[in-house]
Amino acid sequence: MNMKLITTLILTLLADAGFAVASERIDSLSYACGHQYTLASMAGKNDIMQSEQDFREFIRGLEENIGNPRLVNDSSYMVSYSLGAMEAVFMTDGMHHKKKEELPPFPCIISGLRKVGEGKINLPADTIAARYFLNRHGDDDKRASDLDKEIECEFFTSYGIMKGYQPGLQQYINGLKPGTSCVENRQAFATGMADILEAYTIPPATAYDQGRMIALSMNLTSVEKDPIDSASFVAGAKASLGLGPQIIPRDEAEEILNRQFEQMAEATGAVDYEVYARKFGEYIDRLEVEPSCPYRVDWKVTAGAVVELGSTPTDNFGKVVSELDISEDVVSGILMASPCDDDGSLYKAVSTAIGKYPLPNGYKWFCGRMEGLQITIGIMRIEPEFVAEVHKASVDIDTSSGMLSVQWSFDESDALKWAEFTESSIGKHVAVEINGKYMFAPRVNQRISGGRCAISDLTPEEINSLFQNAEQVTDQKPVDTIEVIDFK
Repeated sequence: MNMKLITTLILTLLADAGFAVASERIDSLSYACGHQYTLASMAGKNDIMQSEQDFREFIRGLEENIGNPRLVNDSSYMVSYSLGAMEAVFMTDGMHHKKKEELPPFPCIISGLRKVGEGKINLPADTIAARYFLNRHGDDDKRASDLDKEIECEFFTSYGIMKGYQPGLQQYINGLKPGTSCVENRQAFATGMADILEAYTIPPATAYDQGRMIALSMNLTSVEKDPIDSASFVAGAKASLGLGPQIIPRDEAEEILNRQFEQMAEATGAVDYEVYARKFGEYIDRLEVEPSCPYRVDWKVTAGAVVELGSTPTDNFGKVVSELDISEDVVSGILMASPCDDDGSLYKAVSTAIGKYPLPNGYKWFCGRMEGLQITIGIMRIEPEFVAEVHKASVDIDTSSGMLSVQWSFDESDALKWAEFTESSIGKHVAVEINGKYMFAPRVNQRISGGRCAISDLTPEEINSLFQNAEQVTDQKPVDTIEVIDFK
């Protein structure tokens, strides 16, 4: 999932108080969404939507879970709910690349979060017990998945409880909204996280579950768009199932949604292949390295964990993002932000801003600007960190995307260290540097064995700088295809 998209997601609870809708109050786009999304959920094989009773249960799942008018004006609840949902998005990012057996038992995590969200936690006794259980079964070399199934579920339930109480929520809110009167709401944070985890990870078993899943998904809407009107959405869903009047004809509802998609495509920019080809040619012209050929390099590759929110330098980070007015682009739970920078002016301002706020020993600022006109700024730990030498690398060009990719492999001993480092960093962001220059800060989703790595989105100038004075290996035998690890 695109990082910019993730960091701008804010959950807006839908505001309508009733579900009896007069035609003059219908929001046509919301009605069309409810109508067409419901029809889409019926497409293909669907064993849980077979009868009128199933349809009514589906609508009940929608009505009972799409928005909460009582809470829409509670800013503290809304902000905390939003941050919990964003945390869930990060947790599920990349899960489609994993095998089923590699995934954690999400229902158990959700169970722990629900206990927090429903106020069923006795503080501090339950959190102490949860932390003790995690420490007891997580200190040795065993993976959680190696535990007995009952113990494994209790382990992840405890994990869910502790996620609900993870430190630094108030500091993060203050960093996002300097001077805010919003107060952290742990129940809201845990509920937001549980709602999105449930919508994204648990296949519906009943028609009610299907409606609930769609409702929870629809609660996730961008602040850049008008929020979906819940009453109109449900009215459209009812009409599509024959349970309500067809206020807007079916073909017109379809046309409304198509127009919306077209407007979104125009706003994001349709592909102009002539411009695309010219840009690709400009990339090649600017590149001083011959693609697909190995080069001898002398690189020191280092990687350190991006600092978590609530750590010692949190105040320094908050002051910088506030000064640069990029609070809304902060990544949930860590001291890192990825704002847009169309003309490079923000990148220049960053150097000045971070110079005003030196960090304590053990931490350092990092910042870089990608070809996609986006910069990343954050704070990383200096120790412990991964350190390795690289003596051979290459540049590859993906002709289907026009992206330049720098690729290399660690030697056997460093590959083992890299595997251990990435395994200990699963679920975390790590900042990677080459010869002290920041490259990127991916979120590690899995143990990376084999020692193969790739970095994309670098400008040709940055690539030229990395390969400055590098010698091309001319007597190299053809190499096997390099496995590209997608961190995004």
